[in-house]
Amino acid sequence: MRPAFAILLVSFGCAKDAPTALEAVYKARMQSLLNNSAELAAQHLSQRLALGSKNSDVIFGGYEHDFEADRKWLHQCTEVVETRDSVENCALRQLQALTAMCDVDGLLDRDQVARDLVTRHVTKLMSLQKVPSLGLSRQSASGSKVYLHRLRPGGDESDVDASPTIQASALMTLVRCGAALGRKDHLDEAEAFFWGLNKIYPEKFWNETLVSFHRSSMMWESLSDIASLVGKESSFHEELQSYLNRFEGFLQKAWEDNAQYWSFSSARALSIRWHSKGLKKKKRTAIKKWAKEHVDRFLGRPSKQASGLDGGDTEKMAEGILKRIGGAGYTCGPLQGLAALAAVLSDAELVQVVLQLLEKDILRFQLSESNPGPFEEPGPELLGAFFRDDKQLQMERRKSLRVDDTFMCLIAMTQTLSMLESIQGVQIDADELAKVKKEL
Repeated sequence: MRPAFAILLVSFGCAKDAPTALEAVYKARMQSLLNNSAELAAQHLSQRLALGSKNSDVIFGGYEHDFEADRKWLHQCTEVVETRDSVENCALRQLQALTAMCDVDGLLDRDQVARDLVTRHVTKLMSLQKVPSLGLSRQSASGSKVYLHRLRPGGDESDVDASPTIQASALMTLVRCGAALGRKDHLDEAEAFFWGLNKIYPEKFWNETLVSFHRSSMMWESLSDIASLVGKESSFHEELQSYLNRFEGFLQKAWEDNAQYWSFSSARALSIRWHSKGLKKKKRTAIKKWAKEHVDRFLGRPSKQASGLDGGDTEKMAEGILKRIGGAGYTCGPLQGLAALAAVLSDAELVQVVLQLLEKDILRFQLSESNPGPFEEPGPELLGAFFRDDKQLQMERRKSLRVDDTFMCLIAMTQTLSMLESIQGVQIDADELAKVKKEL
């Protein structure tokens, strides 16, 4: 991928770790584009999560919109198409969508409609024993709270199971949205949900249950985020840190044993851990090394770790994830993690990749009056949403706008805006800039 702009490494005496700087006009343009796009995406999520509400207890609507002839909305996780989706996946995505709204800087302060929606959702999550739209029910015992999800859409209400990924995601939603609302009562609920996670997913189960690396990374991200927000005075801080450190070590070994593992959630977890307070120098060095390995695997860079792999793994690593998935389609998924890592590593190529891919995603895949996407004329409630490219839709056997199509891009944008804040903008002489572009 050849850059269409100047990314400079400004050296302050150490070329190896020189900070990345952007040409100031380009940086300002990207910040404006991302802020405008994120605002539209957040407003769209606010509208769609409120869809399907028939009474004050109904939360989490607008899961999926079919863009075939009937253009139907699907609001209930218990009504998903079982051959290509599950109640568990639907509930996870809806929780993540709400959390993504809470992460937009200042949204809940300037948008009263969004604030009221988030307040209602958080309040109901803490109080309701059942969340029918998500197919979830809650059990409480001995100071712990556990969410159970319906195993099959349309199945018996008693046919349920616990999901450590849902448990961790619900925990993160309560903590992040509670913090965005300025609430303190969410921390008491967070402790009960943490003990529930410890109960359904103790260490002895980590190697015995079929939880993928990505889903395990979602748990790691949730726990890392919560640990960074829960103060040392909290009654469960020590237990949370202990569980997190052991789980992190478990995932690092899995990463080292399998060169094909990669997750935007593990990348985001590393960024959260890097920015958390109190880490010792040795731990920070290890996290930075692991973060670099995530970028190497994505871009297909050679790394020291590859020397111990067999020929097939080395060849796949050399190819890189970006080459395998292609840069022309929808790439918001991996960008959620890559943008977070760009704030940890001084890596000009990584910044270049993140900004170019994200700008492409906004221009090609965000619905607007000038970009109707798969619609002849999208309704006003769809403006600001993102859609996937045809190849991904075919792989997922759907023709629809699903909630994760939008919130993944929203997360990628909020992470990138945070990254841009840490990058210096520099003024470059016009003649010098033209010379640099010519050389590139």
